[in-house]
Formats: sequence, C-alpha cells, structure tokens
Amino acid sequence: MNRRQFINRSATVLALSSLAGREAFASMAPAPNKGRIGIQLYSVRDDLPKDFLGTLKKLAAMGYSQVEPYGFTEEKFFNYTMKELSKVVGDLGMTISSTHTNSGLLPEDMNDPKWDFWKKCSEYLKSGGGKYAVQAGFPGGRNLTVDELKRIAAHFNRVGEVCKKGGIKFAFHNHAGELRKVEDEVILEFLIKNTDPELVFFQMDMGHVVNGGGDCYQYLRKYPKRIAMWHASDFHAINRVYTLLGKGSAPYPAMFEIADSTALEVLTIEQETRTNVLAACKSDFDYLKQFKWTQVL
Repeated sequence: MNRRQFINRSATVLALSSLAGREAFASMAPAPNKGRIGIQLYSVRDDLPKDFLGTLKKLAAMGYSQVEPYGFTEEKFFNYTMKELSKVVGDLGMTISSTHTNSGLLPEDMNDPKWDFWKKCSEYLKSGGGKYAVQAGFPGGRNLTVDELKRIAAHFNRVGEVCKKGGIKFAFHNHAGELRKVEDEVILEFLIKNTDPELVFFQMDMGHVVNGGGDCYQYLRKYPKRIAMWHASDFHAINRVYTLLGKGSAPYPAMFEIADSTALEVLTIEQETRTNVLAACKSDFDYLKQFKWTQVL
C-alpha cells in the first residue's frame, strides 16, 4: 500500500475526530522543541490513522522539533490543510519542515494545466511554513537511457523554478534504485551534476544509499553544497536489513564531523523497521542528539 492510499484509507477515521479534541490540543502552547531533529511521518504511518493527535504528541514528547508529511498530492493531509497542520504541530512545539510529494514527468510547456500541481503544492506548503517540497519517487522506469536522464534533469529544473517562484524550494529524495548505473552514469550523481544548484536540492536518504551500494560520506565530500537535506535511516550492508540508527552501516559519526562544511539544513529521521516503531523513533532520536550539529537551535 502506497503513501497516498494510507491517507485515503485513514480519512474516514480522522473525520470522526471531535472538535473538542482539536481545541484541547490548540490550548496547549509549549515552547518550541529545541534542537534540529525532525521526523518523516511515514515512519508512524500505522499509528497515525489510529490516533493522529496522540501520535504527534508522543513524537513531540521525544523531542522532535520538525515533522515532514508524506504523500501530499492534494490540499489535505489526514483531513488537515497544511495551515491547519502547522497550527496543530505548533501547539506541540514542532514545525513543518517539508513534505514528500510526487509527480511524473510533466510537459515541457510550463503553461500546461498539469503544472498547477507544483504551483498549488508550493502554495499549500508555504501556508504551513514548510520550506521544501520533496519529490519522493523517481519519475523514470528501469530501462533508462542517458537521454531520458537528461529529460528528467530538465524536468527537475522546471519544477525547481516553479517552486522558487512559489516561495519554497524543490528537492529530490533518493531510493536505492537511484544508485544503479545507466550507461556508466550513476543516476543520483547524474541528477546532481545536471541540475541547477539554484533550483534543485537533494535529500539524501542514507540507508537507501547504503542499500544501493553507495558511500554516504563520500557523496557529502564530493557534493557538499548540493545535499541540503539528510534522511537519517540506516541499513545493515551485511545482514541486508533496515535497522535502528547507529546499528547499521551508515557512518553517522564521520558524516556529522563534516556536517558544518556541507549545505545541510534539514535533518529528518525516517524509520524503516516495522517492529515497535515508536520505540525505534525514540532510539533514533536519542542516537542523533549526541551530535553537536543536532543541538544547535
């Protein structure tokens, strides 16, 4: 089941949320959570439909300062507009950093009505205080050519232009598949090298990089100004499983040593394990809070 299906399936449940429940949360006004550790809400996708507000409250209590919604292809996320969601998480001491969203390749003519998708996405995200609209899926198939990669890079440039005009930034989130080669070109590197650094940013998912056989640390060294966002996940290269942060093969201590020399702006945990997810999210937060970069306000 994909991210959008999770949202649609949960809409009925959330529609039953009482106005009194929302007002109770709205009456809470703690100081903003300190630190710079956010969480991708897809991590708790099984918990949100059962208790949306309660799950957010638990994440805030762990210390998370930012949230990143997922599957945002329409105006609402679990029956909340971005502006409404911003108020809800704000009352818990958190902010919206970004959102995962998605579109396929759009026509080169940016006057085509299909481009309204990114125009509206920019408008909605900005209304909630978010800064980055993140393309969470690769808009290409398995049998790619370099010419098709060039078309995708040009598409990303156009998306970045629309987002910039809308007052936000555009980023691409990789999965393991983007570490494969097309005619001797690693897809992720090709996109980094062939997109406009003023328009296209990258959210590197560390666990997926390891899964795809890449070296997170070397990417940060090679492209320090292009990777503005980290998705903190972990993957055990020998056991071939996603795991808790610090228990896999992603070299977080080494990466945080050079974090200040990179473009890192937004740090977001995505927990890929499915057993006792909230406990895993707490473990991940506690692991990351040891690093100096995460503690800066």
